[in-house]
Amino acid sequence: MSVNPDFGGRFPFGTHVYREPCLDLEAVLADLPLLKRLGFNMIKIQEHWSADEPEEGRYEFGRVDRVIARAGELGLGIYLGLTMEQAPMWLWRKFPDCHLVGADGHSHMTPTQYTIPMDGKPGPCWDHPGARSAAERFIAELAQCLGRHENIWAWNTFQEIGFWPNQAGKTGFCYCPHTLERFHKWLAERYGSLSALNAAWQLNHASWRDVEPPRRQEPVAPFIDWRYFMDDVTLTRNLEFKTAVLRAHDPIQRPVFSHADTPRIGSGAEWRWARAADFFGTSNYPMWNNGQAWDDPVTDEAGARCNELWEEMMMCTDLARSNNGRDRALWGAEFQGGPIVTSLHISRTPTGADLRRWMLAGLACGMTGISFWNHRPERFWKEGNGFGLLDHFGETTERMAAASAIGRRIQEHAHFFSQSQPPRARVALLVNEDLYHFFQACNGDVQYHYMYNLRGWYARLWRLGIPVDFVDAADVSAGELRHYRAAVLCMPLALEADWFAHLVRFVGEGGTLISEACPGRYDRLGWTTRAQLADGAETLFGASHEGLTLVHEPALPGRWMPQERRYGEFEAATVLQGVKDFSGARVLANFWLQTLRPERAEPILRAGEKVAGTRNACGEGQAILLGSFLGMSAMAHRAADPGTDDFVLRLLEGAGVRPVRCGVLLRRRRQLEGEHAWFLVNPAAEDCEEEVALEGLVLIADLTGDAIAQESETSVTVRVPGGSVSCLLLRSQD
Repeated sequence: MSVNPDFGGRFPFGTHVYREPCLDLEAVLADLPLLKRLGFNMIKIQEHWSADEPEEGRYEFGRVDRVIARAGELGLGIYLGLTMEQAPMWLWRKFPDCHLVGADGHSHMTPTQYTIPMDGKPGPCWDHPGARSAAERFIAELAQCLGRHENIWAWNTFQEIGFWPNQAGKTGFCYCPHTLERFHKWLAERYGSLSALNAAWQLNHASWRDVEPPRRQEPVAPFIDWRYFMDDVTLTRNLEFKTAVLRAHDPIQRPVFSHADTPRIGSGAEWRWARAADFFGTSNYPMWNNGQAWDDPVTDEAGARCNELWEEMMMCTDLARSNNGRDRALWGAEFQGGPIVTSLHISRTPTGADLRRWMLAGLACGMTGISFWNHRPERFWKEGNGFGLLDHFGETTERMAAASAIGRRIQEHAHFFSQSQPPRARVALLVNEDLYHFFQACNGDVQYHYMYNLRGWYARLWRLGIPVDFVDAADVSAGELRHYRAAVLCMPLALEADWFAHLVRFVGEGGTLISEACPGRYDRLGWTTRAQLADGAETLFGASHEGLTLVHEPALPGRWMPQERRYGEFEAATVLQGVKDFSGARVLANFWLQTLRPERAEPILRAGEKVAGTRNACGEGQAILLGSFLGMSAMAHRAADPGTDDFVLRLLEGAGVRPVRCGVLLRRRRQLEGEHAWFLVNPAAEDCEEEVALEGLVLIADLTGDAIAQESETSVTVRVPGGSVSCLLLRSQD
């Protein structure tokens, strides 16, 4: 099996068609020839443990088998998803202690057999030996029975991974004896001894039996390790055991993957999830959210389209591509096909132009397969009448026609789009799971501040035309930063000194590190540092901490500031002034304002007479320390922050990083040997026409068929609608 499976030289282009309860199997079967005629080459089936093994040892795969067999007759591939969290009733009766246990000691009992609303999540505790053994036996039987069908292309072990409905920031699951025993073993491996754990947590346990994870959402040291264990270790282990059984019993050894819902920006857990199988995927529902609560209001359709484009499609896909790793398939495993319905809340029905824009944005960021959710509207309750590419009756809609047209054009270049990927970016946005959990434990909106700020950095760089990769802390430790010119450390309040040493090495070898305020004010577990900076940071940045205050937002009512405890607690809204090489720059200070004492560093930003930003040459590279959180105002208070984009651009140009754009148009690329795809993204509301130099390449095709207004041997003039994407296919000259 290749690292990136080629699926027979096809670009997997599919749609979900079947899950239980299925009201009309014959109608599903009747639709399969229609989907084939519309250009689809794959269908998605979601099987359900509770439906397929209603009694222990009695398997009923007949319905799923019929759909797979009929698809095979039509030449349609199958993407088959397991729904193991929807466990059968006999399992709960046989093992009444296999429920996940909450922090209050109560079992989370959800034995209902419906897949809606959450695919059976959170399901049984897979640390329970009886439940896990039963699941392994079922998966083995499924792989052997259904695996005889050669048209199954891939298995999905978990759709939209997570402990739902465990709310973010809570201590969550699972406090059963089996999981706590595994937690103790993991801590022993991580720390080496109980005395070492006691020293790190600053506690005095007499035995491992005394070690308890926190049962409230509290800012205490054990919270960091507990959430890492559950989110990164336990969920990854759950993916791995399903993958292992499929690999052991699938007669044809097809690739295995899983997929997340909208990626959690700032978290590193998905790096672990993605590596548990052969590749990874993501859900994409661009109309589910549109902007965030602290953003400047979206007041027109153009603004809504832009948010869908940069955030819901490109940022989410860039994040999924980054955690998936290079040279691996990346699927839009659930791709919005129709209006979003959640009971009484009904979104606008997407147009054909919407689907075209979303599909091209996904391709621009590296998708190698797309599967819509779903071919016809949902039939049940909360999601009923939503999500379909088609309506309840009929053979086409405007959105289906558009998806079909783009799908057919992709298939004309299937090998390229299924195997190519974007080149590595020159800028890394750093992601740190322990930092994510540090903010998670801080209560209130603090976790949202971290996520919002990191999102803001992506937004700034996106509109500047600077592609980014997200890089996880573990990959930094493995030396992956050597591939990048610059790295951005966002809101880095809690850092481990040993890990920070990798950033020192990156700078010493020629990289540019851009850090926001107070890097390492706390260590990984929340203990403060005397210098208010990580060990080694004063040397790296050539400056020391002077003072710290909070600053008002430029307009009231505020969006992210807490209530002042007394009048005058916060400084007035502050615009930092650039000095020396950055003379004339104006940068809005957000939330915190750290002032610095330069030693070897040169000041680059001032707040009045105080230094609020420094640049220091260190080894072959440079370290930049900014005394505030610049991402916060990327999408908020933009009228009061006209200069930060330009300042960030000047910082990166000093690192040898320049925008990748053609005039107004942002340019994203994919490449495979001598073939290239240029995706031209119009971030503006107005339609745009730009001349694009071919840079010595030969134009093969305009993927959408309507972008080129004029062409010559050396350039083409392209027309791209506002908030949309076009794609040129090119090849190197022989």
